[in-house]
Amino acid sequence: MTDKAATGTIKKRIPPGLVLFLLAPILGELLSGHQPPLEFFNPLSLVILSLPYGCGALICRELVIRWGKGRFSLLLLAVAYGIYEEGIVVRSFFNPNWGELGHLGEYSHVAGVTWTYAELLIHFHVLVSITASIVLAEILYPEERHRSWISTKTLIFCFAALLLWIPAGFLMMSYIPPIELYILTWLTLFSLIWAARNLPAQPLQRRTVTVPRPRWFWLLGVLNMSIFFFAVFLTPQHDIPPYYVTALFLIVLDGVTLWLVLRWSGNGFAWDDRHRLAFIAGGLSFFIYACIDHDLEKWEGLSIVGIIAIIALWQLNRRVTARVQGENSSQFRKSAN
Repeated sequence: MTDKAATGTIKKRIPPGLVLFLLAPILGELLSGHQPPLEFFNPLSLVILSLPYGCGALICRELVIRWGKGRFSLLLLAVAYGIYEEGIVVRSFFNPNWGELGHLGEYSHVAGVTWTYAELLIHFHVLVSITASIVLAEILYPEERHRSWISTKTLIFCFAALLLWIPAGFLMMSYIPPIELYILTWLTLFSLIWAARNLPAQPLQRRTVTVPRPRWFWLLGVLNMSIFFFAVFLTPQHDIPPYYVTALFLIVLDGVTLWLVLRWSGNGFAWDDRHRLAFIAGGLSFFIYACIDHDLEKWEGLSIVGIIAIIALWQLNRRVTARVQGENSSQFRKSAN
């Protein structure tokens, strides 16, 4: 059996919704280095991690498809997911004693919020937990890109699972944030969902551009993720610059990144899966390096995860390049005739 035939057979047997459900926690917890393999693949841990990540990614994509919206609505829903997960469920935005803060608690915890850490978590969930998992799943199933992947019953189950995650979060984390901040977080969440529902599917006009090579999108992804993480975790060690300068810089960084992606891609109309994959792979490259570097200090098997990710992305890039080139050749022949 050829590679292409084998791939087609696998894709027929594995629904795209299930692939997305599993990809989200794999990227969000395993490849990110947050959970080493032995902990991640513990059956109980796998179920607990898959529900919020997998259901969140499925909900975000399904709402965009059913509403007939585009990538901007997906980004807004991804922000909403990040706020829900970190601000509503585990409340890490507000907890000054959150275990991962280190010097960040002293540096940017002001008015009840650890600002730069909150930005980092939203940035991570938007680009990795939601966008990367959805883009990769759609690249694996290009013919299913614009179709619904789950039934209404499954969608309701996903919503119920996320809602049940709230009391579970309070059982795991006893910290109670100020009530006014918690209410404001809910209002922000609903505002983002409303904006995603009402935003036009294509808010920007098509632009004719010469799209840069995929390597430039990869480099942009690497720089964005690396600079973001370094800015958040290195500045507290020197207490320079003030937290609000760092917070503003992070917003500008993501703004410039989005502007470059739109400019290079003709407002999202001119690029193809090669460029999308390159950008996602660039962002993930930061975590791949971190996985390998982690095992050089303390072996937990994360380097194996990183190496598998490199091989998987490399193979996927080969297949995507071949597919896109075939599609372009077919379109050229049709236009010539």
